Amino acid sequence: MVARLLPDHAEAYQALRLRGLREHPEAFTSSYEEELDRPLAVALARLTPSSALPNDVFFGAWRGRELVGVLGLQGRYRMKERHTATVVGTFVAPEVRGMAVGDALMRALLDHARNCSELVQLDLTVTAGNHHAQCLYERFGFGKWGVYPNAVCVNGLFVDKVHMVRKLR
Repeated sequence: MVARLLPDHAEAYQALRLRGLREHPEAFTSSYEEELDRPLAVALARLTPSSALPNDVFFGAWRGRELVGVLGLQGRYRMKERHTATVVGTFVAPEVRGMAVGDALMRALLDHARNCSELVQLDLTVTAGNHHAQCLYERFGFGKWGVYPNAVCVNGLFVDKVHMVRKLR
């Protein structure tokens, strides 16, 4: 089941986020070490709906009572760029990969984005070489527009990020 994550889900969200950061440090610009010390209040704030940030949302995929996948949308709110938002924080637990969890999360996010009247376009970055994630995004209409070389440094190794974009309207 996929549903919008709300403040009541903050502990499960924070735990899954930390797992993703620990198991796949190359996939995120945030680091496990930095996030580990953040209080639960940060996750609570991120999952609290706000009229000031109407396009910001996180969705979670649940297997029973266990959160097994997350995907978020972060809007931009300056006048000249409020028509765009960024897909962020994607992680699906390895034990449910191949079960269409990522597809279900992306469908929920796109349904939400289409209902945000000002949004015209979504963007994201994916780690170069993460073919499963890039294929997921391509299935949902995202196209590559560039590569940011050496975007992240993980344990002394530089990793490129592929930039992708999708029009909504």
